[in-house]
Amino acid sequence: MYDVCVVGGGIAGMTAAITAARQGKKVILIEKNNKLGKKIYATGNGRCNLTNTYQDYKLHYNSSFDEYIDFLNSLSEEPCRDVLEFVDSLGVLTTDNKGYVYPASMQASSFVWAMIDELNKQNVKTVCNSPVKNIEQVNDEFLVSYNKDTIRTKNLVLACGGKSYAKLGGTDLGYELAESIGHSIVDVKPSLCGLITKEDISYMAGVRISGAKATLYKGEECISEEGGELQLTEYGLSGIMIFNLSSKVGRILDTDESVISLDLIYKVKDEAIENLIKVSQDRTIVGFLNSFINDKAAVYFVEKRGINTRAKLSDINMSIIKDIIKELRDFRVSITATKDFDNAQVCSGGVDLKDISYGSCMSKHIPNLYMAGEMLDIDGVCGGYNITFGILTGIAVGKSIYDKN
Repeated sequence: MYDVCVVGGGIAGMTAAITAARQGKKVILIEKNNKLGKKIYATGNGRCNLTNTYQDYKLHYNSSFDEYIDFLNSLSEEPCRDVLEFVDSLGVLTTDNKGYVYPASMQASSFVWAMIDELNKQNVKTVCNSPVKNIEQVNDEFLVSYNKDTIRTKNLVLACGGKSYAKLGGTDLGYELAESIGHSIVDVKPSLCGLITKEDISYMAGVRISGAKATLYKGEECISEEGGELQLTEYGLSGIMIFNLSSKVGRILDTDESVISLDLIYKVKDEAIENLIKVSQDRTIVGFLNSFINDKAAVYFVEKRGINTRAKLSDINMSIIKDIIKELRDFRVSITATKDFDNAQVCSGGVDLKDISYGSCMSKHIPNLYMAGEMLDIDGVCGGYNITFGILTGIAVGKSIYDKN
């Protein structure tokens, strides 16, 4: 008999197991992959963005629960501080890069290895290569079956992650297990991913624009704005600013058309362009545009108007030049889909938060059943917010089990 069985060896699962074991609980952790923390190695481009010194719960999204910010607030009054205290307790030094907090080694492995070492130190039994097949509740206990074994536990924690990064072990197992024991699942979609456009912009594939702005529209309604680096690709749009819009885009596409207006020259002032026009009359139209926009983008916007790329600026009607500038500031593309789960960093949707207790992450329907991390219907923007959520829910679960029992 175990005090706690944790299903899932990612950030939330390992954190919950460590927190409960530190408080004297007998813990087993069951992971379907061949090693713990497999998806963590890919986070932050292998550097593992642990948290962010700037915290605003409005940087998280939810599909169906208007009070999700209250849920987040119940986990921690100071999220960054609590995450750093936990990371520090593992013996991992951190570094702050403009508010983005990473392991000092700038390697995700230093965090994963420290978590595994702490699990061993706390005598947590870990079982890998073992997808859970069935869960039953018998009286006040849970029977958890995996491979050919079945264990008994007083408390059960589902922290199975989501469908993102399927090639690294992302799965819908957690949703299936939660649903099998009575929980509602909000439609799960890819998030923090690229967006596929209706328009063919493949000619500009590879173009990166550091000072761009994107405005998301649902019909005529402005939904959200993001600024930063934009990447144009064979399929459409990518880059952190696009990833941060993808969660909302995925939800909009269920019911309405999603349009993004791109300001490709957001950091370029109109006065500067007017001065360039005056001194560039003997230059080609592409040469003039290349003064402030990538040459491939310049060619794209010139050729779509049927203008010879070698034409001099002085030979082109000023209204056409102004029209090009106007489109560079408001280049509209229709979004037909998000990229798939293999190309998504996290998921939107998941276990409905209305069924989860504030502060403890315990099921409102089944006593002693807890859920943590990406399985829940919460997803954050880029910048360490999803890892922060995983750690905070893991801590909340571990402490709640101790306080309750």
